Amino acid sequence: MKETATELLNSDSVQLYNDFPVGVVIFNSEGKILFCNSNCRSLLGECEGRRIDEMAGGVPEFQVTPIADLPKVITAKCRNKGGTSLYLNCNLTQLQNGNFLMVMPDADEQSEKITAIAAQKSAAENLLKSAVIGTGSLEDALHEICRIASHALAVTRVNIWEFAPEYVSITSLLNYDKRAENLLPNATLYRYQLPKYFNLLETEEIIPTKDALNDVNTAELRDSYLAVNGICSLIDVPVRISGKMVGLICFEDTESAREWSASEQKFGLFVAQVVALTIESIRRKHAQTELEKTLDEKKLLLSEVHRRVRSNFALIQDLIKQDVLLAKDEYHKELFNELRNRISSLDMIQRQLYQSGSVGKVNFRDLILDLVSGYRSMQAGAPVNIITTLDHCELSVGKASLAGLLLNEIMMFLLNKTRVRSKENISVRMKIVNTRIELSIHAPIETNQSELETRIPTSFQMAEKLESTLHTQLNSGFTASVSFEI
Repeated sequence: MKETATELLNSDSVQLYNDFPVGVVIFNSEGKILFCNSNCRSLLGECEGRRIDEMAGGVPEFQVTPIADLPKVITAKCRNKGGTSLYLNCNLTQLQNGNFLMVMPDADEQSEKITAIAAQKSAAENLLKSAVIGTGSLEDALHEICRIASHALAVTRVNIWEFAPEYVSITSLLNYDKRAENLLPNATLYRYQLPKYFNLLETEEIIPTKDALNDVNTAELRDSYLAVNGICSLIDVPVRISGKMVGLICFEDTESAREWSASEQKFGLFVAQVVALTIESIRRKHAQTELEKTLDEKKLLLSEVHRRVRSNFALIQDLIKQDVLLAKDEYHKELFNELRNRISSLDMIQRQLYQSGSVGKVNFRDLILDLVSGYRSMQAGAPVNIITTLDHCELSVGKASLAGLLLNEIMMFLLNKTRVRSKENISVRMKIVNTRIELSIHAPIETNQSELETRIPTSFQMAEKLESTLHTQLNSGFTASVSFEI
């Protein structure tokens, strides 16, 4: 039997469905559309008598059969009044007479929501790609964030605030109003004036307010801030860095009271995260720049100190050299030369310390090689072959100084011995055993313990300061050895 809208519904029902602010479609079990109201016709055009699953070109596309588990939500592809295609979630249920009723949301309203979400998505991408936010100053970066966010949420004002220590107040870092050519003056709000509002900020992730002038959450702000600035509706989002609340971003609408959608609130949370990352990144870069500046100043200072220390060592050695020339006997000349060599050893330690780039460590292997190089140049007229077998090792400045003085005195003693024959070998060995250094010096000379105590007393003292003992052996020449902790 042929069914029409008039037969299907009485006049009152037809009028009722036509007055609905949403689309209404009734179709039978065969998928034939029996009725659609005026809102539906604005979406689909005239569609009575057509099959719902045959509708194409931007109208609902789904298979009618089998239809089970009703009521349920289905997705239909439609077009809005402007001709834009979009997908709508429609409610589908079955009537008592066996026909099916589909209710379609307002397409224009859905289109506006989709457009708003698209704008927010685009704004999010712009925020993440912005060169100003990534490389500009903090004020320029925050200005860019506020400008983009204001456009995406269609709000008049966006401002960013920073908390004082102990949360006693908040001071605006930047006040943006799209109606003004320049940024607005910064302001400060105090906790003692707004205790409930400050407590709310500490406990809530986001504070959306439809009617800011009459909402209990923002009542404390009414006279001092909201009414003065003409704010009708707002979203406040605390800004947190590493879990600590450091600031606040406010999105303020001056047009009318406004219900904030879920997507708008999510976008507000996203912008707050961008603000947190921006503040943290720019301040870290600023701190890094200041640190690099300080390090450069320290490097310059260390270079100047190094130059002056070495200059003083050279001056002292020259003065001692003059004393050597004035000495009237060999004994005093030898004493002055030993003193000069000790200062030369300290000078080498200073050079190694500067070249190592470390404040407290010296490459002890390189220090020994420097000392040996100096000994070789001193023996140019009667060369003595000095053989080194050295493991790599870094020592603290203190231990390197003590061990260097110990080695220097023993080497000067050996080189000054008249019984050291030309082209004989003096061997210097350094071996690392676990956490200890084993240092030994051997030369084919003849000596005795009494002479050693007289000629190298400093070496025995340096060994004690290294918390060790200098051992000497006089069989098959002379061997001195010492072992100490690295």
